[in-house]
Amino acid sequence: MRRSRLAVRTAALTTTLLFVGAVPVWSYFHHAAPEAVAAAAPVSASRLPLYRWTVGEERTYHFVWNDLQRVALPVPQQGEALQTMDGTLSLEGELTLQALEVRANGARVRLAVKRLDRHDATLSGQALFPDAAAVQAHLPQTASAWLELDARGALVAVRFSDAEPPLFRQVAQTLAAELFPTELRDAAEWSAVESTQTGEVEARFQFDGEDARLTRRRARYQSLRAAATAPAFRQTLSSLTHFDRDPEGFLAGVSHDEILDATHTDGRSLMSRRVRLRLVFSMRQQKSLPPATEDKPIVRAPSQVAFEGDEALALKTSQADGMTVDAALQVLASATDPGAITELGTFARRAIAALELEPHRAGELGQLFLQKGRSPAMRELMLDLLAGAGHAEAQATLRELIVSPEAREHAGAHGLMVQRAGFLREPEPETGRLLARMNTDARTAGDVGAERASAYALGAVVSRLPAGSPEVAEFLRPLEDALARADNAESLEHSLRALGNSGTARVMDLASPHLRDEAPEVRSAAAGALRTAPQEAATRMLLDALMSEPARAVQGALLDALNARTLGAPELERLSGWVVAGQLAPGAEAALLNVLTPRMDDSAAVLRMLQALSVRPGQQPATRARVMALMAQASASRGG
Repeated sequence: MRRSRLAVRTAALTTTLLFVGAVPVWSYFHHAAPEAVAAAAPVSASRLPLYRWTVGEERTYHFVWNDLQRVALPVPQQGEALQTMDGTLSLEGELTLQALEVRANGARVRLAVKRLDRHDATLSGQALFPDAAAVQAHLPQTASAWLELDARGALVAVRFSDAEPPLFRQVAQTLAAELFPTELRDAAEWSAVESTQTGEVEARFQFDGEDARLTRRRARYQSLRAAATAPAFRQTLSSLTHFDRDPEGFLAGVSHDEILDATHTDGRSLMSRRVRLRLVFSMRQQKSLPPATEDKPIVRAPSQVAFEGDEALALKTSQADGMTVDAALQVLASATDPGAITELGTFARRAIAALELEPHRAGELGQLFLQKGRSPAMRELMLDLLAGAGHAEAQATLRELIVSPEAREHAGAHGLMVQRAGFLREPEPETGRLLARMNTDARTAGDVGAERASAYALGAVVSRLPAGSPEVAEFLRPLEDALARADNAESLEHSLRALGNSGTARVMDLASPHLRDEAPEVRSAAAGALRTAPQEAATRMLLDALMSEPARAVQGALLDALNARTLGAPELERLSGWVVAGQLAPGAEAALLNVLTPRMDDSAAVLRMLQALSVRPGQQPATRARVMALMAQASASRGG
């Protein structure tokens, strides 16, 4: 069955999200009218242009293209491990390149895919080309792209018309960017930074074999579009490309292999890619040129990432990975415990996406929650799904459920259910008002568990309200009042943690005096509360407290809070002096290493702290191994 136009556009968009791992960019523009057509490319004694072209001649090539990618999604759900989007593309067949224009300042070449012997493509396990109709819809033989080359033969733009399907545009643009260099110079060898759909990459070019072959070796990506929110990353890259021309100077073949593995600085996966592309000349023949009236007004730079369709819809469709609300309800209805659900994390991600695609069905999940005999663990899971979906319908259902008699059936679990409201990424004011009422009612009734759970959730809601929201002061008031009323260490600890969840400026003034409290659990809670305080002075207060703190657990809490803050050279120097002086309590090494790991770049203070830890007696083998690995990394970054 032929897919709908929406399905085609969604497939194109989700493929773009995967195969470039980038942020959205729209940049369609029109070029000036084409210049006069010459009969053939000018012959130069130099090494350039890279290839010769004869107007009207259509050259046929056999190609094999295998592209495997895994990209970490930028939106993991609350409490879940990082999710990834996997995709494979395996195409084999024939493509043609026909020179439409050859000018002194460049050439225009028409690219078309004429035959596909293999057309396998999957996205998150789903086939993009399940049948011949899908192939024809996505990659029709009538579609083509115009490649704009400059005088040197470098690719400067790829052009399309509205008639080309979105997925063809993406495939053709990516393929063209692999087949033609974008940086060329009339020299035996040179270095350049290429701008690609993957990112900015340092490359070395060299002409070999009497200039019959151009070899490109990519050495290091300076930036990755998949790492837009994490500019610091680690990578392993192996990349080799040969651009071959025949004795007459025409394109004879291309061989491209690239293996890229990139991680965040803490080792979490960022993206990986395996590319193998082969292009071999087959035949040539003279063909008529397209009508002069033909135009392709959609123009993209080779490195440009252009999304077509509804980006959010495409991403959610991909995350749902075929899951529907009906299927999710069936799994939830049949399970008696979350542990019985196969691959629970994957199920939850897909079910949340399904709820986001059909928000009007959130109430059906509520009906399942209210059925008699449901276990508390299953009810907690259902609330997790509603909090993950987070839209207005999900929040309304969640509010109804956490105050229901069915939720209160489980005294020990009710507080955990209430705290699910704190997981909402964009809480509605009404959700905060409900929590504030629940907090007041629980305090009046002497229900300590419900009072604390609602306070924790209320603080989290405040942290996610828009800046300047009038509800901030309203929702903070019960949290501040609770801290003022606290008359014992336990009450102080919970009040500080709830207030700290808000991340507001008020936290610093209210929590900092408790860094000197007699009870270590109160000092730890005060440190945690200052973790996200917006004022820079909070960092100094945490360091001041650490300098004189003897308790291991409190040192750990202070270091964890510091790890969440910006630490410049003065702060690291001060921390280094404290570590070298032997003030770190035994057992707090892991917390310190968490502070040092993301701050390894050329810091002498970090290296001194690692050296101090390396000679520290009595450490666990795993801790010592981690110290030595970080020392090796620091030494390498400083040139040995």
